[in-house]
Amino acid sequence: MTDGLDQALVNAGLALLAADPISPAMPVYDGTVPAAATRPYWVIYTSVSYPAESLDNSVDGRSRVREVRWIVHSVGDTAASARAGAQRARSQLLDASPTIPGLSCGRIRMEESQPPVRDDVTGVPVMSAVQTYRLRASSS
Repeated sequence: MTDGLDQALVNAGLALLAADPISPAMPVYDGTVPAAATRPYWVIYTSVSYPAESLDNSVDGRSRVREVRWIVHSVGDTAASARAGAQRARSQLLDASPTIPGLSCGRIRMEESQPPVRDDVTGVPVMSAVQTYRLRASSS
């Protein structure tokens, strides 16, 4: 049985991106992009880890700290549109502190930002700017 908190952490970042108020809306895809997707869009890859030697872990030896990472690919037709998507993602994620029942969340921080690069993997050339965001959360 799972407590659902890992998925809740992942969903928090996806929801922040989906709440971007700029029009037109930028679709948020969780790991898979539909064949008919139009650019620009975000495709997000996530991971949740449990740091072994965190000072926030309890004295009973139980892991109570989680770190979620969102790897945000801002995909557009040009380098400028990929950078614009990256800026929109940063505006939505950086310094946000999600509220998740059962967890005490810190602020979302940026770990890495890469410049736009050409991506031909789907057969259609696009530009993709990649940023990695991290959030640390602990349970009681």
